[in-house]
This record gives sequence, C-alpha cells and structure tokens, in this order.
Amino acid sequence: MNRTPLYEYKPHEFTPTQKRFLAAAGWATIEAADLLEVVSAVESQRPPEIERVTFLTRELLSRKLFAERRHAYAFARSYVELADIGTDFRLVVWDWE
Repeated sequence: MNRTPLYEYKPHEFTPTQKRFLAAAGWATIEAADLLEVVSAVESQRPPEIERVTFLTRELLSRKLFAERRHAYAFARSYVELADIGTDFRLVVWDWE
C-alpha cells in the first residue's frame, strides 16, 4: 500500500543574491545573526551624504568583522541589495543555519 506522505520536506531555495550574501557573511569573524545586529546598528548611524555600501564596508573593517576589504565590500553590497528589496534577513540566516 502506497501511503501519501502528509508533508514533504523541501529545503529552502536561495536566490543568487541571497547566496552571495550568505557566502560573504561566511567570511565574517562572527556568526551571521550577530553580524546582522551589528550592521543594523551601524547603518542607523550613517550620515546621509555617504553612500551605504562604502559606509558599511568601512565600518565593518574598522570593527574587524572582516579580515579583507573585498569580503567586507561583497557583504555590504549584497546586504544593501537585499535590504532595498525588503528582505527579512532573519529568515535567510535562519534557513541557512
């Protein structure tokens, strides 16, 4: 007798932008959830005349959250891209972990 499963687990399908974000977050010196808390606090302090990606990259490096500038820049760029479309980062990170 073939029983139909009541539910079937399907892993979350990440978009290419989400994959870039998570790959860049993997280079951070702290966990992704903690990194998001720091970034949201930092972004609230951004002066309006400074571009978001530039500001985030500089702040992430000054706080030693990334060892290399290219990784901090990749994270900042993907973060801003996802934030602009209204992504709930908690769900993306939760599905990843």
